[in-house]
Amino acid sequence: MAPIENIVLSKRFPVPSARTEPPSRSSLTVEGGFLEAWAQGYNVGSLIILILIVFCNYRSGIFLHKIILLELVLALWHGTFIFVDDPAYGWYLSTTATLLFISYQLHNVVSWLKIRPFLPKWGSRVFIFSLLLVQPFWIVEAWSNFEYFNSLGNNANERTRPWEALVRDPWWIFTTWKLIDVISKTYDFRLWTLIKLNRRFGVMLACMFISIAFLLTDVVVSALRVTKDSGINPYWRFALVFKCASDVIFLDDFKSVLDDIIEKSFNGNAHRRGTYHRTQGGSIPGRKGSSFRGGEDFIECGPMTNVTTPKPPPHSRLRNPFKPHDRNTSVPNIRIQKETTITSESRKASEDTCASDRHILSVPQPTHYGHKKDNSSTGSVSIVHGGPGG
Repeated sequence: MAPIENIVLSKRFPVPSARTEPPSRSSLTVEGGFLEAWAQGYNVGSLIILILIVFCNYRSGIFLHKIILLELVLALWHGTFIFVDDPAYGWYLSTTATLLFISYQLHNVVSWLKIRPFLPKWGSRVFIFSLLLVQPFWIVEAWSNFEYFNSLGNNANERTRPWEALVRDPWWIFTTWKLIDVISKTYDFRLWTLIKLNRRFGVMLACMFISIAFLLTDVVVSALRVTKDSGINPYWRFALVFKCASDVIFLDDFKSVLDDIIEKSFNGNAHRRGTYHRTQGGSIPGRKGSSFRGGEDFIECGPMTNVTTPKPPPHSRLRNPFKPHDRNTSVPNIRIQKETTITSESRKASEDTCASDRHILSVPQPTHYGHKKDNSSTGSVSIVHGGPGG
């Protein structure tokens, strides 16, 4: 083991460099290089895991799955420019940053596709139209990256960088708010109750809240120009990873996810060995104004011949990715067999004898053949049964 007498251990802080020229690979300080390398490794490793999760649940016929996968792949490359040396460092950084900006826009499109079932037609149009209005800014931002990081003579990136969050994240914040509002109003669920019903949904909500917390931190750091000189800011990478994780945990739209959670809860409470049971008050969990018909707490198999069972919530076209694609929920059939009664007439006392079969077969009258002999001694008569001439 090497001696440690001359080693001084102290806490290291990232400090901005004293350079005046645009950033380059060689101008990074030791502390800045450590922080940037760690942040990019976290970025790339997290996105690779998310890409593998998407592949495990990917369905080729779903457009939303394709957009989520493309979003992750485009965001991945901006975590690799730490390995490129000058002069290709600036060009590679700017190119991967452009791919990252496209990934930002795809994330907002994914947010729209996920929340669209809960939006009115005009609300959906406002969402997309407002997203189109900010695209010129991202074109300018991509151009300013090439100018700034390649020493082309324009430092507009220092002025445009703090405004990125304003044209990047409002749609994501609106999507998060709208989802919580829909849960409380449309599905009549408390948020904590829904999390207890489906822990994976709770993880998705946690990722959404964490991403918003980090993007607000990025706004503050960028506005105060804390990292203007060194250009190092790991907070937006945390926000990016948690936003992507929110898209991956459930690949389908939010309505399909919520309907599937409600259906599973409904089937778990209602199906008990082939019999539908009602919850207290007769309402189906998670649905306002829905109830079973009748006032019975359960169905009894008695003299009734028709059984009416309530229909479960309808399936959405986009199913839960963690659920098998071809699985169909079957409602058990209740078969009721009618009772049959066998009755028998009481027998008369006169018929409970060996002669009770007299009405079944008629006894033929005997036929007499032959002749009568006169026998005074015996006084007997001979009767022959047979043919003539006996």
